[in-house]
Amino acid sequence: MTKTVLFSHKKFIKEMKASNLSQEQLAEHLGISDRHIRNLKRKDIPISAPLLYRISQEFGQSMEYFLTSGEEGDDIL
Repeated sequence: MTKTVLFSHKKFIKEMKASNLSQEQLAEHLGISDRHIRNLKRKDIPISAPLLYRISQEFGQSMEYFLTSGEEGDDIL
């Protein structure tokens, strides 16, 4: 199996809670929809580099902080 790098929904939720931003506020700050925020909170998924960068800047964390590894073939979509 091949290792893949995914966006960590657990770390995202942790940082969202610490920020006290609502889902709607965060979506507006990041320039994405509320639905996209819900998807990011639901499970580890692939993410674009530009969005990962904006999230890391919003929460003052490194981009790598939000990444986790998985196995190719895992149910990631």
